[in-house]
Amino acid sequence: MIIDAHTHITRDPAYADRLVEAEKAIGVDKFVTFGAGPAGDWATNADVLAAAEKYPDTIIPFAYVTLGQVTPADIDEYARQGFKGFKFINPSMPYNDSFFLRIYARIEELGLPVYFHTGIVASLGDETGFDLDTSRHKIINLDRVARRFPKLTIFAAHLGNPDYGEAGMLTRWYPNLYFDLTGSTLKKKPPEFVSQLLWWDEAPWRPEGKKPQKERVLGVYNNDPQGRGPWEKIVFGTDVAPEKVAEVKADYDRLADTLELPERLRKAVFGGTAAELLGFS
Repeated sequence: MIIDAHTHITRDPAYADRLVEAEKAIGVDKFVTFGAGPAGDWATNADVLAAAEKYPDTIIPFAYVTLGQVTPADIDEYARQGFKGFKFINPSMPYNDSFFLRIYARIEELGLPVYFHTGIVASLGDETGFDLDTSRHKIINLDRVARRFPKLTIFAAHLGNPDYGEAGMLTRWYPNLYFDLTGSTLKKKPPEFVSQLLWWDEAPWRPEGKKPQKERVLGVYNNDPQGRGPWEKIVFGTDVAPEKVAEVKADYDRLADTLELPERLRKAVFGGTAAELLGFS
C-alpha cells in the first residue's frame, strides 16, 4: 500500500477529482487530505468530508483546526463527523503553550493522529487581517508535546525546515514522532544530507566502496521500544498541486535510490509506516 500522508484540496470539487487521478497515476492507494489555513480558496472541513464521502476508499479526511479557537468538545464533534485526524497550522500561540495541552490530551484519548506544520510558513502575499508567525511553528515546540503525550501519534511536516538538526534529534528520541519531507527540502538538499540527519540508521549512507556498519543494536541508538529505525519514521507526502505530485514522488525515489535503501525501508517510507499508524492493514 502506498499512502500520501500530506495533501490539500480546494473548495472546488473538481480539484479533488484531479488530485485523486494524479495520485492514482503514481500508484498511490490512499492519501490524507485537509484544508490549508485561513486564507485563499482552500477547502473547508465540510469540503474535505464531502470529498472523502465521494472517494471513501482513497481519501483519508483530517480536520483543519486553529489551536486557540477549538475546545475538547469541538475535537469530539470532529471525530463524530468522521475525521480520522487533525491538521494544525497557524496556532494563536506556540505549539507547546500550556493552553493547548487539553486539546492534545483529548486527541490522545481518542486515539487519533495529529499533523503539525513545522518550520517556515510561506508568505501569502497580502496578509492583512491575518496574524501569522513562523516562530510558533518551530519544531522544538513539539518537544514538550511528544514528551507529555507519548501515546499521541504526531506527524510533522517539512522536517522542521530549516531547523533540520532539531528535527533529526527529536525523531531519534520520540517514538511517537514522524516526519514527511515535503516542501523544498528534497530540492535544495542532497540525499546524503538527509541520511546524515538520520545517522543512527542500521546502514547509513556511505561513499562508494565503504562497507556498511554492523546491524543496529536496538535500544542503543534510539528510544523506540519497537526498535524502529529512522527511515521507519519518515513518511511519503507531496503537499503540492495535482500536476506536481509525480515530481515529488520522483524526488522521494531519487532519495531512496541514491541511499540504496533496502526494499523493506522503501515500503515503510512509501506507505508501510503510515498504514500502520492510520489503522490500515
